[in-house]
Amino acid sequence: MKIFPVYYFPSVSWFAAALQAETIVLEKWQYYRKQHFFNRMEIKTPDKVLRLSVPVKKAAEHTPIALREISQAGTWRPDHWKSIESALRSSPYFEFFEDRIAQFYEGEWDSLFDYNLAILTMVRDSLRLPITWTISEKYLDTEHYEADYREAFDPKDGFMPEWFQPKSYLQVFGEVFSPDLSILDLMCNKGPETERILRESIRGSEK
Repeated sequence: MKIFPVYYFPSVSWFAAALQAETIVLEKWQYYRKQHFFNRMEIKTPDKVLRLSVPVKKAAEHTPIALREISQAGTWRPDHWKSIESALRSSPYFEFFEDRIAQFYEGEWDSLFDYNLAILTMVRDSLRLPITWTISEKYLDTEHYEADYREAFDPKDGFMPEWFQPKSYLQVFGEVFSPDLSILDLMCNKGPETERILRESIRGSEK
């Protein structure tokens, strides 16, 4: 089994890696850490790559993602939706996926893990990706898994996993391709071609 972190609209590389396994484990008991993608995603705007963050309630330092709660304060939901619309409204498949994405900015989830899991399920099912998963029952060390991706997707600027070789595709803004954004960017720009591009983004795959 291969184990993966549960992120907020994960990156293209997350889904590319997940497609390499018949079944993956989603980590429910990994410690939540600030500045990671548990509550962050990246989309492309006219001027830059924008990071959107879901606010979480304060908790002890070593609190697993399973026990982290989303803050209902502020205007982050309409703010995120406005940014997503601005970035992807003119993409070819935005209208097709619009209602499925919008639901995550209309309702309220208390649990960050449950919120991210619902998002993952929507993306997988909408794109008909052949990924199945189980949920971890407790935290286990790396040695218990065939591959451990819990630390594979570093949030540092410009970092990409060594096995990831992003396949370029036409994006809404700019002539320069921005690799490894949130899966939202790829699915809204390429729709049914998403799975092919994900598979071609693994180093060593046939082009």
